[in-house]
Amino acid sequence: MAVEHTPTGEVHKGYKGGTTGCGFDTTEHSSHWVNTDKRITCGKNGCKN
Repeated sequence: MAVEHTPTGEVHKGYKGGTTGCGFDTTEHSSHWVNTDKRITCGKNGCKN
């Protein structure tokens, strides 16, 4: 599953209501996050690897 940070357009590994692969908490400012089927674009450890 992937989750997109709408203000930046960056797609992370994870899901809305949890934590991304690289450690962002998607419950903080939850309106900025949407579940997506897009390809992961985050290059940080945990998301890309």
